[in-house]
Amino acid sequence: MQVSRSIIPVALAATLLGFSGAAHAQGSNLTVGIQDDPDALDPAVSGTYTGRFVFAALCDKLVDIAPDLTIVPQLATSWTWAPDQKSITFKLRSGVKFHDGTPFDAAAVKFNIERMQTMKDSRRKAELSPVAGVEVVSADEVKFNLKEPFAPLLSVLSDRAGMMVSPAAGAKEDFAVNPVCAGPYKFAERKARDLIRLTKFADYWDAANYGYDQVTYYYIADSTVRLSRVRAGDLMIAERIAPTDLKTVRDDKNLKLHGSPGLAVSHLMVNVGAGEKANTPLGKDARLRKAFELSIDRNVINRVAFNGEYTADNQMIPPSDPYYSKTNPIPARDVAAAKALIAQAGMTTVPVELTYENSLTDGRVAQIVQSMAKEAGFDVKLAPLETTTAIERYLAGNFETYIGNWSGRGDPDPTLYAFFSCNGGQNVNKYCNKELEGVLNQARAEVDIAKRKALYEKATAMYLTDLPTIPIYHPNWFVAARANIAGLNIYPDGLLRLKGVKPAP
Repeated sequence: MQVSRSIIPVALAATLLGFSGAAHAQGSNLTVGIQDDPDALDPAVSGTYTGRFVFAALCDKLVDIAPDLTIVPQLATSWTWAPDQKSITFKLRSGVKFHDGTPFDAAAVKFNIERMQTMKDSRRKAELSPVAGVEVVSADEVKFNLKEPFAPLLSVLSDRAGMMVSPAAGAKEDFAVNPVCAGPYKFAERKARDLIRLTKFADYWDAANYGYDQVTYYYIADSTVRLSRVRAGDLMIAERIAPTDLKTVRDDKNLKLHGSPGLAVSHLMVNVGAGEKANTPLGKDARLRKAFELSIDRNVINRVAFNGEYTADNQMIPPSDPYYSKTNPIPARDVAAAKALIAQAGMTTVPVELTYENSLTDGRVAQIVQSMAKEAGFDVKLAPLETTTAIERYLAGNFETYIGNWSGRGDPDPTLYAFFSCNGGQNVNKYCNKELEGVLNQARAEVDIAKRKALYEKATAMYLTDLPTIPIYHPNWFVAARANIAGLNIYPDGLLRLKGVKPAP
């Protein structure tokens, strides 16, 4: 089915969405339209991008990133590496409280790291696997002891693995229903498939730099509808504006376009080992995965689906990353070569079921891939699903091929290790190459930049040979906001940081 690109009239969109008057920008409530409904609001188990979007206001981390991807203080004010690189000591910010009023201290840090390492459903286990133990030095000083040098540790702690939750609340099984963190905003309510509301935490250590008393995130899957809401004034901010709608934002004097080059990647993940869904030609034969790659043209996808505003690429980390492999360029589309590989595999037609979240963006990509791949002999059946259902299937490995969208990180390890180590947190397709995992482990322990680059070159060549996933493009982040909002800055991770955001004078 062809998806219309026209903007849905505001009145009709309001009717379709059942959008309530509470969403209107009134008083000091910052209303934000988000593309996906986040999963569990627990940093230990969360696996979605929009979960991170909400956590940016809800849960402070030990450290954060700056716009240039350098590591900067947050709950930790400074840190010192041991000479052998096998331990790091953090000085903690004093006077910090969790939302339940309990103090943040070194014991809380120890609790959080151990919780993420031991919880049954924790998705942070692989990220924190190099940590041998956490030692309380004093109330405001904590030491991480490592099994071996681990170069990406600070980058890991700048995301969910570094988010601190109240030990009192974190010990309860229903934490995700009522999350208690130490961020500038505290949890107020959640309505399934509708909204998440946070209210300003008066005792936050930097409360003076947060200009709204409340922030409400509304789940609106369609990017064009999100934009319609901002244009109407029903929302104040909408994230992930489609490239095809950028002109509309630029031409509207009541709006302002904010953006940043992104770290994210969109890729075609192939189930190669997770249950019955892995028992497919594509899942069993790397030659067919290579043929599938050769049947598509990434530059055409970028041009047709995104007006050329994104970056076509064949790697999981973007060209802006210093560890990007320049020796593995994008292969040109080659239908004849794809057909030859299919013939080598003893087939003429290859069935492929492509699952994806039923968003405008992924829908366009899926249709283009379907059309291109057909010319080489791939019979692609499209399986669009409602976002929550799609994500549930993704996390369970219940798919044949899936359009994955990974938000990226400032260091290559949290991406490459998550997807390509045998027990990585995002390795839902159950790909396991022990040789590749060994190279990734070496890169984790290597602090010499030149040697680390060489290891990632080797790792890139290996996963591009096996192709358990086929990267397609790196999106750039585009956010539309009402022109009367000041202080909004978008970082390469695309998250909405609310420090300094306030009504324009």
